Formats: sequence, structure tokens, C-alpha cells
Amino acid sequence: MKITYGISSLNIDVTEACLAKMKKDHYLIIPSNDNVRCNYFGDPLLGTLKSIFITVDDITTEYDYSKKIFLDLNTHQVLDPVPEAVRLLDVDERLADIHKNLTLLHGSFRDEFPEQRMAVQYIHPTSKVLEIGGNIGRNSLIIASLLTNQLDMVVLETDPGIAYQLRQNRDQNRLDFHIENSALSKRKLIQKGWDTMVSDELLPGYIPVSIISYDELVKKYKIAFDTLVLDCEGAFYYIVQDMPEVLNGIQTIIMENDYHDIDHKNEVDRILRSHRFEVDYQEAGGWGPCESRFFEVWKHL
Repeated sequence: MKITYGISSLNIDVTEACLAKMKKDHYLIIPSNDNVRCNYFGDPLLGTLKSIFITVDDITTEYDYSKKIFLDLNTHQVLDPVPEAVRLLDVDERLADIHKNLTLLHGSFRDEFPEQRMAVQYIHPTSKVLEIGGNIGRNSLIIASLLTNQLDMVVLETDPGIAYQLRQNRDQNRLDFHIENSALSKRKLIQKGWDTMVSDELLPGYIPVSIISYDELVKKYKIAFDTLVLDCEGAFYYIVQDMPEVLNGIQTIIMENDYHDIDHKNEVDRILRSHRFEVDYQEAGGWGPCESRFFEVWKHL
């Protein structure tokens, strides 16, 4: 079997790329949309709509940009129709199904979409999740929907007004995860909008931030966390230095690299590798010095 990408007269071999990036169980799931495919394969013909060509036993079949391809690797057959169990192996299909069962009183699921996709890929039904920076709960609702026991999840959100909206979104969907209106910190903090800073003094325009240490959090909720989900405006740099015990027992870290200082990100990476974590997934997006790797998943070896 050979898979190529381009037009009939000019295309590139993407078989290995498909096997490396798109394999789920014994299926290949090749996305539709030429822009999405270019992100995986590069663009051999800039400005030209391209197709996927699959050759089996010297017979080549073309699939244009509108076709999402589900290929059985055992039979080398493209499935049409696609069985429901196979369809749900696709992250976007699973996420769309979850969205159908949720409603937001505040915000939209169109925002923080990469974070939601990473959650669907990496959260297991038995995961015990600490989400640091829940905002209004777009991703929190997705994660909770994936869990067998939602009480095995704690969401930290520092801003009281946003935490209230998070609570409303949770309750609207009759979900049961815990919400902790605090920052994970041993340092005194103040906050104005999205900006949080260490300060013993309450400055004009700022509000004090309720804080909780990791040991206090574990004692309060009695959960042995194995998964961290991070969207905390770069605060993990301080958290992991002040409380390295936050990594104890952790198997998966889903993160936004929302750092203003690249040295902070590099130090976090060094600490994670020293604790035997390695990058398992990486995606560009967002902003700032980590734009090329803004979304990451790290796994414990």
C-alpha cells in the first residue's frame, strides 16, 4: 500500500507520515480539508487543491479535500459507510459528539479548541485530573464528560467572577467536579484582569488572590492526581519550583505554553525531563515566544 498527496501528475509519498501521525488502533484516519492536510504533510503545490491517492495492488483511488478517509490497515480498504465504533476513534468526531450533550451559559466551545482536542486524546475514563486555570470551563466540561467519576477532578480558577461563571456552566450540565476558587501557590498573590503577580502589598486596581498549597489541596480533596491540565498564564514556572511535589504520581501533563519569557519555558522543560517526562504531542498556535509549540502533552516514561 502507498499513500501520496498532491495531484495525479505531481504528488509526494506520505505513507510514513500517515502511519506515524494518523493511526488509531488498526485504522488510519486521514482528515479532510486541504489546509489541515498541509499542516501534516507540507504543501507540494502551493495554491492548488490537492487530493490523497491510495494505491493497493497497483490500483490507485483518489480522495479529494472534502473526504475524511477511514482506512482499515488490515484489509487496506477505505470504509464507507464508517461503523460508529470506528468513527468515534477520530478525535474531532468524538469531540463533536460530546458537544451535542453540553450547553454553555457563558462562552463558546469554538474557543480553546486545541485544548479540547488534547483532552479527548489523552484523558482516560479513570484519570484523576487537576486542572490549573479552568476559566469558564470549556475544557473542564469536556474533561468531566470523559471521566467515569467526575469527583476525581478538581478545577482551580483564581478570579471570583470567572469561577462563578465556571460554576454556572458546570451546574447547567449537571456535572459534579470540584471547583477551587484559589491559585496553587505558597506565595501571596494579587490579580488584575489576566495579570497575577507576587506581592505582600495590595496595589491599586488589584484584588487579593486566595491561595492553596499542593499539600493542602491533596489533603482537602483526598485525590491522588495522575493528570495535570495547565492553562495558568505561565504560572506553572513558579508552581513547579515552589512545589515540585505537584509532579508526584503524574503520568500525563496537558499544557498551554502561555509564557512571556522563553527562559521560564526552558526551565519548566528542564525540570520535567529531570523527572522523566518527555513530549508526546506538540501543536503550534497561540502567541508569544512559544507560538511554535504552544500546545503540548508530556508523558511520564
